[in-house]
Amino acid sequence: MSEASQHSQTSDNEFTPINSVVELATYYDALSQPGVAVLTLLGPAEKDHPVVLVEQLEEDYLLFDLTAIRDVAPPLRRGGKFILSGFTPGGLVRTNPLSVREFTTVDSRLLAYADWPTEIHVKQRRASFRASLRIGMNVGVHVRSKDNDKEELVELQGDLKDLSATGCLAEFFMQDGVSRVLPDIATEIELYFPNGTSFEVKAKVRHLKTDNDRQVLAVGFEFENVSKPQEREIWGYVREIEREASRSAGNGDSRSESELFRVRDDNDVKLSRRHAHTYATPMARRMARIAGYLDSQMVMLKQGQQINSAQLSLHADRVLDMLEDDRQEALFAVHCIQRESRWVKHGLAVAIRLADLLNAAKMPRDLRKAVVAAAMVHDLGKGTLPPEIWKATTLSTDVYEEMQSHVEVILEKLEGVKWLAPVVRDNVIAQINERMDGSGYPNGLKDKQLGQLARAAAVVDVIDAMQRHRPDRPAISAIAATKSMQTRTEQFDEAWVKRYLSHFGPLPIGTLLRFEKGAFAWVVGLDEKKRVSRVRVSPHKLAPDDKLGPPIEGAALNELGRIRDILVPES
Repeated sequence: MSEASQHSQTSDNEFTPINSVVELATYYDALSQPGVAVLTLLGPAEKDHPVVLVEQLEEDYLLFDLTAIRDVAPPLRRGGKFILSGFTPGGLVRTNPLSVREFTTVDSRLLAYADWPTEIHVKQRRASFRASLRIGMNVGVHVRSKDNDKEELVELQGDLKDLSATGCLAEFFMQDGVSRVLPDIATEIELYFPNGTSFEVKAKVRHLKTDNDRQVLAVGFEFENVSKPQEREIWGYVREIEREASRSAGNGDSRSESELFRVRDDNDVKLSRRHAHTYATPMARRMARIAGYLDSQMVMLKQGQQINSAQLSLHADRVLDMLEDDRQEALFAVHCIQRESRWVKHGLAVAIRLADLLNAAKMPRDLRKAVVAAAMVHDLGKGTLPPEIWKATTLSTDVYEEMQSHVEVILEKLEGVKWLAPVVRDNVIAQINERMDGSGYPNGLKDKQLGQLARAAAVVDVIDAMQRHRPDRPAISAIAATKSMQTRTEQFDEAWVKRYLSHFGPLPIGTLLRFEKGAFAWVVGLDEKKRVSRVRVSPHKLAPDDKLGPPIEGAALNELGRIRDILVPES
């Protein structure tokens, strides 16, 4: 029995009838792709034949090329019936019995017209039809959300990969700060086509997948509250994408370009993601890849997923490699990362400085790698909690207790990371917020209950945190942060505070200075006595970017004059 016969005998309740003109046209476009359509003659000698669906005119005709299967022409000329079927992105499609209404010959090709079927049957939900874009077909996807850190509207721009009636798949560049925008609640996304057409619809994130090699996060969106006019419009886009994908496949399809894909402006910045970011230094670009990984990992945590063990290991090694390649450049690079969540920026800074401090203490690489991994993710659990907690200028007892839960959140997400030593995990994550006098959280540990790694991590953690703005207090400079720590000997291990200051110096790498002659400059190098030996001049007081001047040292540095001010960078 032929394949088509088997399909025809399948229970009808497994098929969904389709009679919407837009949807029908979409399926016929899918059937027109090479190797998809099958013509099955009905009758005693029923047989399947591959057929080329050349063209359709909505609500009028389907045009077939029978040149390669001329033996089907005689029975069709005598009024024989046939069924058109094929596997499309939406499932198995079959028509009701059709007949040829006219034959014609063009350039030795045998063509046949049939009436345009007003109903087909699909063995799969029609909404599952996913039209995939080919390389060179650019459709922008824009997601807008309020940045919880800055209380301003931010936008994430990505690329559409496929579209269906119920949702779409988009890719976003990891280094665009995905966690600041991608929500875990309904949002509004915009599809933007090359000809300037845009379409907005409410949607929510349904699934996520990271591709660390390509540095992209693939996000599946489900559309919500779609009206009938919107549904018809979406199906129109699905059809045009399918049509353009078929045309651009290079299989001899001579149909004209879809109007949606006629490029209106070659320089249209809304059309595709702008991921060619510039950075202050080559090391900062390397650091941005790790920050992008952590930022996308936090998005995955929001969706209930675990931390990927292999990727965490890989990126911890990369951090240590950067420190070994050029520790001063690596220490400066953490100040150049600005697009990601504050939890990512803070965790990466703590990881770099803690690893560098422990290296000076001659701790082995395997231990430092575990410390780096734990430090990088130690605050990512905060990103899974309600944003209102981090906006508050004061915390009630209940909210404070809820805030502390971020520690348990990240510990649970690390359960699959078997290579991370429990003692390191507990010291750097579970105990980093504990204090020597027992005033910390989550367990109120104190003094000898705290390991040496926990004591070191707490010093590095708090010094960095004080240099970052929070709703309940402004940021302070690095020198002010270390001076504050020197007065809090009841909370922090005095020996580790002294080691920190001795190792990084009073004006550590990454300090923003104003010199006597008015120049702003970032400290990028210290000499053996921890004195400023190299700077890079900046035209502004913002975070370091590609507008920094070349490194200045020696006599050229002296020409800037004395250091007049130690500044806190503007956000």
